[in-house]
Amino acid sequence: MRASKPVMARLKLGDREIIASFHASSGQLRITEGAKILQALRPPDSWLAMASISQESGWGTRPTVEDLSAYLQGFVSSQAAASRDA
Repeated sequence: MRASKPVMARLKLGDREIIASFHASSGQLRITEGAKILQALRPPDSWLAMASISQESGWGTRPTVEDLSAYLQGFVSSQAAASRDA
């Protein structure tokens, strides 16, 4: 069986690039910055994360690039807020 390509979204913040990728074959959601893994979720947590922002009916198991972009924006915003509060 051939592995499917992950759905990916990228966010540039100055010289930083943060990438969200969702692998439909494993259900894994990963957010990375370079080689650093910022977040890694496996099912059912990854599905719930995607379903919470999903604009389409995929129940979080088949997110679109737009879904991943929205999740990535929220993730970055929550990290920035946490840094300000620390």
